[in-house]
Amino acid sequence: MTTPTSPKNNDFDRRTLIRRGGLTLGLGAFLSACAADFGGDTAPGRVGLAQSETELPEGIVNDVVYLRTMQSLEHSLVELLSALIASGHFSESQQTYVDRFVSDHVAASGVLGEHIAAAGGEPFACENQWVRNRFVNPVIAAVDSSDDSRRDARNVAHAFETMLSHSYQHLVGLAETPEHRQGLMSLGASASRRSALLATQISSAKYGYFGPDISPDAAETTDEGFPIGYAVPATFGQVGQILLVAGDVDDEGARYSLLLQTPAENTFVYEYMSC
Repeated sequence: MTTPTSPKNNDFDRRTLIRRGGLTLGLGAFLSACAADFGGDTAPGRVGLAQSETELPEGIVNDVVYLRTMQSLEHSLVELLSALIASGHFSESQQTYVDRFVSDHVAASGVLGEHIAAAGGEPFACENQWVRNRFVNPVIAAVDSSDDSRRDARNVAHAFETMLSHSYQHLVGLAETPEHRQGLMSLGASASRRSALLATQISSAKYGYFGPDISPDAAETTDEGFPIGYAVPATFGQVGQILLVAGDVDDEGARYSLLLQTPAENTFVYEYMSC
């Protein structure tokens, strides 16, 4: 008669593994806590082959940065309007004042460059790359594929001129030097006039001149969902976001839209930046 064998305990290996695993983890935690006792480097280790991070120069915000930022935005408007002109998106009558707008932006850049040089800074006579990548490029693509490019080109010009006006208004309150505040204020007034002219050309015949902040009956959007620009949107200058809608209707029944904003730290052209 054979001697019966004991049945294999299926739980034994699992429990042993758990116990041993816990012991290993506990020992690892103990050694980690005592690592300083061995005189080793306490800095975290590196995994993989990534290059060491490069520290950016310190971005000090001052009047020169504000001026350089606005100079870059003036060039962003030049590039945007020039692209729309080259693609033939403006009518012949629109073209007359849009050409003047481009000249105004070039002249404004020159004035800002003089202020920057007088303040001991380096002028930034080129477009704002952050604005180019996030605003200008997608807007141009939307207008190029639009079901009504002339409508959209006018709306785009109005929205960006309004954004420029808001930006000047915003930075006037931040600049420290009276001469810089005066310069920003003067250029902001020019941007406001261009914005008002475009609003008059686009919507005044149907919607009037005064926005909802002045006239409670004024509509904010058209029946098609396009924001309505007013020559006099509010009693005082504004610095809020500007909604822009452009392009053809997509498969979901929506058009391209974005919110234009005044400059912030991620848009500023710091003094260590160059064209």
